[in-house]
Amino acid sequence: MDWDDLRIFLAVAREESLSRAGRRLGMDASTVGRRVARLETALGRVLFAKTPQGYAVTPEGAALVPHAEAAEVAAQAAAEAL
Repeated sequence: MDWDDLRIFLAVAREESLSRAGRRLGMDASTVGRRVARLETALGRVLFAKTPQGYAVTPEGAALVPHAEAAEVAAQAAAEAL
């Protein structure tokens, strides 16, 4: 599993939108969508449901959130240590 994919997953989970996540990350919404699809394929799980309001985290996605957040904290700690 790629940390960058988890970082993108967290942005979409937090923003509930590919375009808002893309703005937060400084990347195009279509790239965000491709990366989410790549992570879903790699895990064999659907992480988001598309709704009229945006992207809602599925139960499988919700199970991944705390682990992705822990990876985020570890990555930030590593960067600060350097």
